[in-house]
Order: sequence, then C-alpha cells, then structure tokens
Amino acid sequence: MIPKWKLAREFDRLKTKAHAIPLAIIEPFAQRRYDARRDLDLRISKGAQAAGKALAIFLVYQPGGVAKSVFQTCAHMVENGFSPLVISNTPLSDMDRTTFQELSHMIVERPNFGYDFGGYRDGVWLIGKLGLRPREVLFLNDSVWFPILKNATLLAEMRATSQDYVGTQVFGDVTADGRKQGFFGSYCFLIKSLLWESKAFQSFWAQYRVSSNKEVTLRRGERAFSRQMLGAATASRALFSQERFDALLKELDAQRLWEAIGDMIVTDPTLVARRDTMIFAGLENATPEDMRELLTVSARSKNYIGAAPVLSLRELGFPMIKKNNERHYMLARHSILAALDEGRLPTFDPVVIEEIRARCNADG
Repeated sequence: MIPKWKLAREFDRLKTKAHAIPLAIIEPFAQRRYDARRDLDLRISKGAQAAGKALAIFLVYQPGGVAKSVFQTCAHMVENGFSPLVISNTPLSDMDRTTFQELSHMIVERPNFGYDFGGYRDGVWLIGKLGLRPREVLFLNDSVWFPILKNATLLAEMRATSQDYVGTQVFGDVTADGRKQGFFGSYCFLIKSLLWESKAFQSFWAQYRVSSNKEVTLRRGERAFSRQMLGAATASRALFSQERFDALLKELDAQRLWEAIGDMIVTDPTLVARRDTMIFAGLENATPEDMRELLTVSARSKNYIGAAPVLSLRELGFPMIKKNNERHYMLARHSILAALDEGRLPTFDPVVIEEIRARCNADG
C-alpha cells in the first residue's frame, strides 16, 4: 500500500503543475504592472548599516512575525562584513521593521510575488537603483537555520575564495550537459563583482519571468540561473558536494559508519528495508564497504544533508539546517534533535535548538 504521505506529496505536485497553466497566461501581465508600480508599491526603509562593498540580499518570509534566529542570521552577516538588504515577502510589524533597521542597510517589504527569486530580483533592482557597485553580493534566504554554531566560518570561507560564483551546496554533476547538469542551491550563494557586472548576470535578471508557481520558480529560477552562471563565471566552486561527502565516508571507521547507518534518513521502501535489515543483523555482520555503499546510495537518492543529517553536521561540518516541510527533512530534524539530546552533536545556538524543538513538536 502506498503511504499516505507519499499520496499527499504526489497530489500536491499535480496541483502545482495544474496551477502553472493559468499563471503562465496571467503572470506576464502581472509582472509588467508590478514593475511599472514598483517605486510606488514597495515599502522601502533605510537601515542603520552603511553600504559597504560587500552586500547581502537577505530574503525573508515570516508572516507570523520574524523568528529570533532570523535576526541572528542578519546580525551574523553584519559581523562578517556584509551590509544586508532585507527583502521581506510579507509586511513587517513595526517592531520587526525597527529591529531589522538596526541590522541592515535597507529593508524592502513586497508582496509574495515570485517566491525567493521574485525577492532576489527586487534586491538586484534596488542595488542598481541606489547606484551601488559592490565587490561581492551574498544571496541568502530564511529557508535554513544559519548559523547553528556561533563560530561558523562559512561566510568567511566564501569571501576568501578566488572564484566569482561560490555556492554552499551543489546538487548533481555541474559538468553534465543540458537538463542533467547540476546546479548550486539558491538558498545561499555568493556573486563576485566580475560576474555581477557581466552581461550574463545582468541579462538574466532583466529577462527573468517571475512566477508564483513553485515548480516553475525552481526550474526557471534556481536551476536556470545557476546553470547560466556556471557557464558565465571565470571560475566557480561549491563548498559542499556529494564528492566531499563520499570522501568523508572513506575516512570513517566501522563504528562511525554504523552510527551513521542508525541515523540514516530514507523514505524509499527498498532503502528502508536495506537499512533495517542491516541494523537487525548487527555491526558484526556489516562490512565497512557495505555501510559506505548504503550511505552513498541513500545520499544520492535525495542528498546527503537529508539522508545523513547528523553525519553531515558533525563530521562534514555542514553549517545549516533546512526548514523544508518535506517528510525527508522533517525526519532529519527529528534525528538531529535526538542526537543533540544524546550529546552526539556539538551544542548549537540555544535559539536555534528552541526553534527546531518547537518545529519537531509541531510536526508530531
């Protein structure tokens, strides 16, 4: 029997695809109207932070009020030398706006038209409108808890690279051709000035067709943008990759691999059966090669931060936790929280722990 969660997921996908048909007709007209009225309809507030050469477009969607961890993310960017432009896809309360003003250069409140890429697009537009010439621009959204550790070094590492397109995480093989080509995740990436000023980058945003359909935004926004930037950049790099995860597995001893098997998150029935059979048989009947193979296959079926969340945080040093509501990431959060309670992970920021615990309790 097909699990209810899988049926619900497939039903949601069908609804999303059906929703795209009328939007394809309506949205070009909506975008022209939106752009014509952008100066009038966007609420733009000046913040206390000066505009430096390192800017950040920080996209937030917090309709129930801004979570404390989101303000901490903004403060972390400032501490790492960035001047944030906060783009909110929902109106802010007076209190939240005031708090953001202390932590940012500008705040934009806009309708949730186009998801994160609609907001990123307005951030790029505002930087041009203000006449700023940044040396580098960080694109970050609030779909992740970040930083989870107070001594996080990700932003410093990104700034220190020589490449002009720097991603946090790569999905797939970026050397492949066409639709099979991999891409950098859009939740956190850095663009250096050479690429920012390029025709490829500026043309992408000038020609980008905004959509409020999630699947269309993923295809037309995240994937298309990344693939175009990979082609246009003089050099590119993602700090975390499947290859880095695979290399880590080769370094782990049998005990560490066994612990990772116990923490492994899979929803595919075949992989669930393989994991459970291995655990039932016990460590003494599992070879390191078999454990590595199962972890690798599981990671490639989704991605390593979802399939091996505890291992990715502790051994790989992945600095974020996804807030995604998919079942896979929901199960990953429960696994992370259990590992925290058991003392198998370093102590996270207490605000982040509190919010993860609240989310897990809400998940049930």
